[in-house]
Amino acid sequence: MTASCADDSVVVERDGSVATVRIDRPKVHNALSLSILRRIGAEISALAESGSVRAIVLTGTGERVFSAGADLDEIARLDADQAVEVMRAGQAIVRGIERCPIPVIAAVNGLAIGGGFELVLACSFAVASTTAAFSLPEAGLGLIPGYGGTQRLACVVGPGVARHAMLTGHRITADRAYQLGIIVAAPVAPPELMPLAWEAAEKIAARGPLACRAVIDAVDHGVNSSLDAGLAFETSLAALAIGSAESSEGIAAFKQKRPPEFGVSV
Repeated sequence: MTASCADDSVVVERDGSVATVRIDRPKVHNALSLSILRRIGAEISALAESGSVRAIVLTGTGERVFSAGADLDEIARLDADQAVEVMRAGQAIVRGIERCPIPVIAAVNGLAIGGGFELVLACSFAVASTTAAFSLPEAGLGLIPGYGGTQRLACVVGPGVARHAMLTGHRITADRAYQLGIIVAAPVAPPELMPLAWEAAEKIAARGPLACRAVIDAVDHGVNSSLDAGLAFETSLAALAIGSAESSEGIAAFKQKRPPEFGVSV
């Protein structure tokens, strides 16, 4: 495993074709200033463009907090015009993570609050420890989620549950998050979280990178269009996959009962 410190607040570690991006601001509960959010987005983008990383795990330092959300001191200094620019910039970064051509797995090690929860919702999928909990409490501060939470949470859990969570600030436990589909596996003890996330990442890394990218694109297109448009887009991607060298290798490996040897480029 190799590790590099992007700055004093975001740590990147690589082990073969899997990388971890870790928010490392425990003294401020892994809060997300715009500069930190930019750094996370830049590191994820650089890993995706490396051609050698096929899955990314996003997590926070410690067992208590994944991220407590936006830096309130930064927000308090903004007027409405400045806030528009900050929200647009933050939304673009989070959207970039959502559309990353390689899967980004959120490993939620504790509280995911406000912008931290919004970051989780933008990942390809999430797993969590038993210490995790999720909330969008902004209305209690006279604010609303600004990095896509009002849109993505409703897509995952339905509008009624989403409205209740945002209007009341109700904290969703890890067990309830699993029931709602916010996380994709039953919560595990904190020491088991990263092995669980890495197991999923390694399974993804062994699959066709072009196929994984196509799945991400197809799902993203489908949730933002009609069923007919989504099916048409799926057809085009499926046809390209069938005609690719990647599928030829995958099918040959299956018939020969051997692991496929996919190229490193994504």
